Amino acid sequence: MPQTLVLVEKHLQIGGSWAGLTVFDAVRRAFPEVSPREVWRLARSGEIRRDGGRCHPQDRLDADNLLTVTLRRPARPAPSVPTREQEPVETCAGPFWIVREDADLLVVSKPAGCASHPAARHRGDTLLDRVREYLGVRPEHPFQPALANRLDIDTSGLVLIAKARGAQNRLGRDLQKGKLRKGYLTLVGGWPEPPQGEVVVPLERRPDSRDLARHGADHPRCQGRVQAAHTRYRTRERLDRVLRAALLEVEILTGRTHQIRRHLTHLGHPLAGDRRYGDPGFNRAMREVAGLERMFLHAAQMDLQHPASSEPLRLEAPLPPELIAALAGLGCRIQGPGPLDAPAAPG
Repeated sequence: MPQTLVLVEKHLQIGGSWAGLTVFDAVRRAFPEVSPREVWRLARSGEIRRDGGRCHPQDRLDADNLLTVTLRRPARPAPSVPTREQEPVETCAGPFWIVREDADLLVVSKPAGCASHPAARHRGDTLLDRVREYLGVRPEHPFQPALANRLDIDTSGLVLIAKARGAQNRLGRDLQKGKLRKGYLTLVGGWPEPPQGEVVVPLERRPDSRDLARHGADHPRCQGRVQAAHTRYRTRERLDRVLRAALLEVEILTGRTHQIRRHLTHLGHPLAGDRRYGDPGFNRAMREVAGLERMFLHAAQMDLQHPASSEPLRLEAPLPPELIAALAGLGCRIQGPGPLDAPAAPG
C-alpha cells in the first residue's frame, strides 16, 4: 500500500541577523530535516516562496522577508483502536489473559507454568501454541506470529505478539534498541539496603533451550561468555508480620537470561519460590505460611510505542490471584499491579 503524504507549510520570518543569507542557507539552518537536494527540488517546483513569489536557492534575503516552505510528509497513522482489553481467553491449547488486542498487536499475560516457546520438553502446551490457536493461524499460513519477548516458564506477565509483518519488524527493532521499558513485581527474602538502587554486574550468558535444541551444547553459540547486565529496583512494601520480605518493583535495562533472579540473589535477596537460585528455607516457609507454590516474578508493566501507529502505550498485566493470595498471607493487601511508576534511578 502506498504511503499517504500530507502537505505541511512551514514559515520563516527573516530577522536582522539572518539578512544576507541565501535562501538555501536559511532553509537548511531553520529546517535541518530538509536535505540540500530537497531544498533545490522545492525551489524548482515553487514550493519555497519568498514574500509569496518564487525564488532561487542562491537569492540573498533581506530583513523582514517571509519564506514559506511546503513539504510533503508521511501522514500520522490513526491511533490504534483496541478490540479486546483485560479479558480471559480459553483455547484448545490452553488459556491465557488478553491485556490488549487491536488490528496489529496482541498483548497477553502468560500464566506461570506455561513455556513461552516449543522446546524439547514443551511441545503443544506453550503460549505460542495457544496464541496461534486463538488467532486461527495454521502451519501453512504465510505469516506466522511470533512472540516479540519471552518469559521464563515460572514467570507470569506481559508478552507482545505482532499480528502483521510490519508490526513484527518494528517490535523487533525497538526491543533490540532498548526502546521498550519493562517493569516487574517480585517478592524477595529480607529487606534490600538501600531500599532502591541499581545492580550493574556482568553475567555469563547461558544458552536457552532453543539454542541447545538447534545447535547442541558444543556449538560456539552455546558456550558461556560474559555480558553486561543492568537492573534497577525499588522497594514497594516491607513486610515483617509473618516473614521478613520485600515487594520490589524492578526494571531491567538489559535482557540477560534469568537476569532479575541472578542479580537479586547476588544482592543477598533471592526471589520467593525460585528453585534454581533461591533459598530453600525461605521457599519452604513461603509455601507453609503463604501457600506460594510458584516463583514470585510477574512482568507487570511495559511502556512502548505502538508498532503501527507509534502512539505511546502503557500496558499493565493484573497480578495473578495466587500472587495476591501469597501477599495476603504475609499481611500485604494489593489490588493487582496498580499503575507502576518506572523504578527510579537511585538518588
